[in-house]
Amino acid sequence: MVRKKDGTLVAYLRDNGPPPKRAHISYSKDAGVSWTAAVDTEILNPGTSLEAIVLRNGDWLMVYNDLEQGRYSLVASISDDEGISWKWRRHLEGDPSRKVTNQYHYPSVIQAKDGTIHVTYSYFMPEGKAIKHIQMDEDWVKATP
Repeated sequence: MVRKKDGTLVAYLRDNGPPPKRAHISYSKDAGVSWTAAVDTEILNPGTSLEAIVLRNGDWLMVYNDLEQGRYSLVASISDDEGISWKWRRHLEGDPSRKVTNQYHYPSVIQAKDGTIHVTYSYFMPEGKAIKHIQMDEDWVKATP
């Protein structure tokens, strides 16, 4: 859940219903007392956990699986217009064009006082399971790999 500059709360939700597999979105203008009906966004998501935060400069960062099925790709996206569009995307793990056995899910994101962004997530591979930590900054997400 993130808060817009006008105070509106925005909740991004996973959808385990029928296709299309997209993240849902809902809004509250009364501090969470009531919410709009959740509707599909354009954000691909296979019904998995996602997290969005407001960065110190006002941009929004979201980490999610960018697929309709599977958890073998994890991406960080940035919006500079409060979620209307997500102009920058950078893969943290995997590749949506190649199905692999590794799985990445349950991301958690914070921004530290020094501006660095920290992402942790479950990292499942044939050899075992782990929690992975990535440290990055907004410029890295916006850079072309």
